[in-house]
Amino acid sequence: MKKTFITLLVILLVAAGFIAIRKFAQPPLQTRTRFIMDTVCTIKVPGGKEVIPMMDKAMDAMEAVEAKFTIHKEGAPLYEFNMTGKPVTDPEILYLVKLGLDVCKQTNGALDLTIVPVMKAWGFYKGEENKVPSPVEIKEAVSKVDYRLLAIENGKLVKKKPYIQIDMGSMAKGYAVQKAGDLLKANGIKNALIDGGGNIFALGKYAGKPWKVGIKNPRGEGVIGVLDAEDMAITTAGDYERFFIRNGIRYHHIMDPKTGSPARGVACVTVISPSSTIADAWDTALFVLGKDKALKKADELKEIEVLVVTDDGHTFMSAQLKKDLTGK
Repeated sequence: MKKTFITLLVILLVAAGFIAIRKFAQPPLQTRTRFIMDTVCTIKVPGGKEVIPMMDKAMDAMEAVEAKFTIHKEGAPLYEFNMTGKPVTDPEILYLVKLGLDVCKQTNGALDLTIVPVMKAWGFYKGEENKVPSPVEIKEAVSKVDYRLLAIENGKLVKKKPYIQIDMGSMAKGYAVQKAGDLLKANGIKNALIDGGGNIFALGKYAGKPWKVGIKNPRGEGVIGVLDAEDMAITTAGDYERFFIRNGIRYHHIMDPKTGSPARGVACVTVISPSSTIADAWDTALFVLGKDKALKKADELKEIEVLVVTDDGHTFMSAQLKKDLTGK
């Protein structure tokens, strides 16, 4: 970040899609940071050392979400579901899968929880090498993607075809952030800023005023604008988070389930909602839908506001967000 920016701020939290800001002469912040879900997660709470144990418990809660929802560790429920077809009965997983399937249906598959074969074809999982798959490989991967072949029946998550695999990565970070915020609030901490690698939840206030959260410019320095955030989640899906370049072309990890290739037309989508879980569930889907459909969907849903930056650098916002977003 430029030195001129630093001289104006006492707190600068730079995340995948956000910059959380507060000016001089504010109360001290306690900070806890861990590497969770392949990203740096941070919790900041105003106050003295007495708040640290509860912050650690909130971090533990985020790690528990990672352990439960991973598809890469043998013995984890979703790993076993993918590899052996063993039904999942854990109520917490069923809750999040149901929410995700609702978004899949509302977007006609722009979000698809069974995207695993496509992600593997492009090498976007940890330990894999990025590659541009052939048209034949893409077609084969797409043929194994269909959220309609997932079902929750009699309290169990089941698959209708043996090749179906699920990935909750598009939602789990937001859910983990929500869990951390709920735990802090339930234990008497009224004010906190939680950053799950770009999934922000602003709990309460800081020094009597809303937290300041800047929405990062996906193609340059600084921010597009600043939000006053109080009991609010702000999440971003962006093509700058995980990508590789081949022959001058940027290939990012947000896949269009219908084409089996990176979604085009959008650089980032930011979703604002009272719920971090809801915001994270929608940002990927809206990215894939594209600018026009994303803004239309924001008008239809009362629980979200949306900002879209197209890949040619233009910014568009839902109606309420135009009123709420301030300048730099």
